[in-house]
Amino acid sequence: MNTDPGKAIPVLGCHIGFEGYPEPLARLREGADAVWTDLDGAPTDRPIAESEVERFLLLARTPADLRRAVPLAALLPEARTIVVVVSESPRWRPAPVPVADNAQYWRRLLDLRVRRGQGDSWRVETDFARAVPSGGVLKALSRGLAGGQRGVLYKPVVSLAGVGSHHWRPGDPNVVPAPVTGPVPARRAAPGCDLVLRTPGAEAPDWQEEGGPAPIDRPVSGEGPGGLGAVPPRTPTRGLVPAQTPPRDHGRGGAGPLPSVDDLPPVDELSVCPIGFAAVVDGPLGELRQGSGTYEITARGEVATLIAPSGALTEPDVARVRELAGVAVDLDGDWAEPYGVARVVCGLAAAGVPVVARPGPRWSGVLGAELAALLNGFDPAGLSDPLTREQFSIRLRRSALGLHSVAARWRAFAVARGLRPPDPPTVSVLLCTRRPELVGFALGQIARQRGVETEVVLTLHGFTADLPGVAEAVSSYPGMITVIEEDPGVVFGDVLNRAARRASGQYLTKMDDDDWYGPDHLADLLLAQSYSGADLVGRAGVLLPGPHRDHRPPRVQDGALLRARGRQLHPGVEGGVRRSRGIPADLPDRGRPAAGVGLGGGRKDLPLPRPQLPRQPAEPVRAHVAGAAQQVPAEVPPAVAGAVRERTDGDGRRRPRHGPPRRGRNRRRGRGGPLTPRAAQAERPGANAPRPGRERDKDGTCPCSAS
Repeated sequence: MNTDPGKAIPVLGCHIGFEGYPEPLARLREGADAVWTDLDGAPTDRPIAESEVERFLLLARTPADLRRAVPLAALLPEARTIVVVVSESPRWRPAPVPVADNAQYWRRLLDLRVRRGQGDSWRVETDFARAVPSGGVLKALSRGLAGGQRGVLYKPVVSLAGVGSHHWRPGDPNVVPAPVTGPVPARRAAPGCDLVLRTPGAEAPDWQEEGGPAPIDRPVSGEGPGGLGAVPPRTPTRGLVPAQTPPRDHGRGGAGPLPSVDDLPPVDELSVCPIGFAAVVDGPLGELRQGSGTYEITARGEVATLIAPSGALTEPDVARVRELAGVAVDLDGDWAEPYGVARVVCGLAAAGVPVVARPGPRWSGVLGAELAALLNGFDPAGLSDPLTREQFSIRLRRSALGLHSVAARWRAFAVARGLRPPDPPTVSVLLCTRRPELVGFALGQIARQRGVETEVVLTLHGFTADLPGVAEAVSSYPGMITVIEEDPGVVFGDVLNRAARRASGQYLTKMDDDDWYGPDHLADLLLAQSYSGADLVGRAGVLLPGPHRDHRPPRVQDGALLRARGRQLHPGVEGGVRRSRGIPADLPDRGRPAAGVGLGGGRKDLPLPRPQLPRQPAEPVRAHVAGAAQQVPAEVPPAVAGAVRERTDGDGRRRPRHGPPRRGRNRRRGRGGPLTPRAAQAERPGANAPRPGRERDKDGTCPCSAS
């Protein structure tokens, strides 16, 4: 620590997340004549330096570790030159470009450089005319990694006290660090906080504050490099600031009781999430083992990744096990720190990594009854079947993110302390139909959605609400519904725009009248939006075998899109264009070049949070849809079955199609009118004969088109 507050330290460095990875840390610190502090073991009762520094270095192993440093931003010094290095970052993460707020110190910026280093590392260097808070630059980088979201109100407002408490609120720029004994320091415009969480160690001192909220005391787990109470490296370092090491919380091994769910630090869903899930893999089953000061996931005798004793996973940790069929965890083993093992299991499940484990009653309390039941009920033989493996992954991620995410954990804390938690998001479902016989079926698909608050904006395109069956379906719908009648001559884009203007939910989505949707369809879209930070989240549709030969039921969750109403994509991009079809399929393509919006959807059910990543709408997106495959009833309702018909192709084969009978291209999806010249030409005799130069096989197919 600087002993002379009047004299600036030339170079001050901090690092975070390098437990179990000493070589990268040594390489990054090589040649930097600095005073170093391990943020994993830094106390929260005093700043890192008492005065400004000339140059500040922050080394983070992964973006997840960088987000864990954000709650400690107020402890970081002011500096003119601020350098942030991320040692390794997954490919799906965007470049760490700072997203500046309206703070005045950004007006002093002289130079900003973002460079990709060796491998997947990044180096961000900023130069200012005067010393500025380095914590502000850290927050701007964190916003960039989260998809550039600004103005997000984090509720409740939290104060963290104690070594390792930053694990509980990663990425929150509004955290107020406080001493373990209190009180909470006053903020500039809003003194106090809603909740205080502290990690005091084995002996919790008295809280010295009256009138404020009583602290939520949570255990500290992990001793030695990388635990929640990390100690400084054993290698000699010039001017190393000693870190505070709390007493280890003994008594958690053996057969004794384990902590409850809310004793575990939450999983950072913006870092450890299903992005990157591989539906088809050929790797073996990995195994979680106790290593030397770390956890190890091994496969075929080799170490796939190392995990900190705290059990906190990062994006590269998850990426290294994506090609494995799953990870086996022996929960009956003699673990030195079961606390960390439980965090590893919850993190893997939140990322959608199939976990093979048999948690007994001793583990159900810390994992949660639902997650423990899923683990106990899965047959490991199912990992050999891609569909069964993917379904298991979907159920794991739903359960783990619904119980162990940061949002879920702090919602539970708020409810337990009598605070009003953030209101759940509401979704406005735009349902536009030309077929009165399908209104009841479509409303039933929306009514079966669970885990989300919905309203329906039903547009009757070309018929009235008093038709038989329509009035009954509308009156029997159990939720909020708005009915709009539109003239049949209005194009579909205008119909959608008018319906969107009548909606009041925080999110907008469109559902079709002839598609099947699983009961978690909307909840999954909201979940994907929460962990991706995308402005637009979507998924592709699939076709499932029907009850009759050569027929298929309507598409399942066909290309659904969901977007936040508060995030306007672009004045010229909002809503649907004046087009009779293809809405809103082109919305991502129009939004990307216009405003660079973050897009969801694409390969492997991965919401793509930044526009730099390619959008691949032609590739199948199956991760959420696979769960719906088991939810389609054996019999298709008559109204829907009647909408499935067959069309004769030019080669004489018959292919199932959807919608009422039609003739020609301009009658697709139920539109009438005369045939276009191109369609009329196709109706003439001999129009489907082979063209010169393209001979066909005996079965009528063209050899060059065979797949």
